[in-house]
Amino acid sequence: MQPFGDTVLAWRLARGMTQAALATAAGVPRPNLSAIERGEREVTLKTLRALAVALTVKPGVLADGILPHADRRPLTRAGLERVALAAVRDLTLPDPREATLARLLRAAVRSQVDSKWRYRSARSADRAYFLLKTSETPETVASLVERVAGAHRRTLGLSRR
Repeated sequence: MQPFGDTVLAWRLARGMTQAALATAAGVPRPNLSAIERGEREVTLKTLRALAVALTVKPGVLADGILPHADRRPLTRAGLERVALAAVRDLTLPDPREATLARLLRAAVRSQVDSKWRYRSARSADRAYFLLKTSETPETVASLVERVAGAHRRTLGLSRR
């Protein structure tokens, strides 16, 4: 179960909404929504319902900390390999879900890998990792990260330790 603020943030991002758009749709001041997402503000039942309606989810989904990936089909082994390869080699994939995962994975690990990749701010890498872990199951994320790490070890000529 995720904290309420993380759940709201994950659903907002999954719906492609900005804070301003969600705040307007829910009738909540944007600074209040920001505080809710950071876990610094409690919500009333009225606010919970308004956020759920604006995000087109049931209030219980938000209250129970259910993330957008809960009903995702697992990626196949071949799909995991395609995503990891696309993340490492900066390839474009035809499947929208796989393309998004490759983009997020690339952004999440880019600042940690090597000097060949341009530095990205820790905030942008953290945001990408948050999106990755809230859009897929923990097992899928762990498998993708391990596959990318393995590909980089092979590229750099390092053995697994």
